[in-house]
Amino acid sequence: MTNPIIYMEHAYLARGETTVFADLSITLEAGQRLAILGPNGIGKTSLAMVLAGRLRLSRGVLHLLGSDVHTTDIRTLRPRIGYFFDGLAMQLTPDMTAVEVVALGRHSGLRREWFVLDDHDHTEAEQLLEIVGLHGYAQRTLDSLSSGQRQRVLLARAFSGTPRLTVLDEPTSHLDLVAREEMIEALERILDHHHQDGALVMVAHHLEDLPASITHTLVMSERGYWFGTADEVLTSATLTDAFNHPIEVHTLAGRRVATALRHR
Repeated sequence: MTNPIIYMEHAYLARGETTVFADLSITLEAGQRLAILGPNGIGKTSLAMVLAGRLRLSRGVLHLLGSDVHTTDIRTLRPRIGYFFDGLAMQLTPDMTAVEVVALGRHSGLRREWFVLDDHDHTEAEQLLEIVGLHGYAQRTLDSLSSGQRQRVLLARAFSGTPRLTVLDEPTSHLDLVAREEMIEALERILDHHHQDGALVMVAHHLEDLPASITHTLVMSERGYWFGTADEVLTSATLTDAFNHPIEVHTLAGRRVATALRHR
């Protein structure tokens, strides 16, 4: 039996005197796709940073890609972990082209002058741009793109180099309704054509932000944690308990939708 992509047991993260999360356990195998949901401020982004190798646990067990992060130079794992986070675009120079941004993803690079990109880098980047619906945009600069197009460039970048694990922290944030659907469709195409053997972690605020292919879900709440298959966790009863508010989950066009009901 192969090692899981993520093995986390009794994990604890603190920042100063504040406990971000405690006694959290997750296992994710190759091919599985995990959604992380929960109220604002509950620690979803911090957990995403931990799983992407950008933040260290305070204590507990964490193996990423079969390596114990406590005994491994985490920098050696990062090229095999794709990462999308809000604010990444601000760290990139606006005159970088779309193909440069995507190609640098396999190196976790932020500046084109720091790396020598070869033909393979450019070819893969152009293929990823085509998958996310941006064929013909390779030489467009970041500052010439709409917010939705820019988000899809950064999505393609997160899958550059065919990482074994990809962590997406709210990739549909700040997008309008149509741009959100284009983003979700682009993600589904990448997962189908470029990431079949990898594992995905996606932080989201709303069920509507999730692709239909999500297999597992972690709901984080002050009232506890719920981890299991999407069918087990994404229920009206679980979300009502987690948010301490009546919530109804139903399916529309193959995707789950959650509605917060009024208190009677």
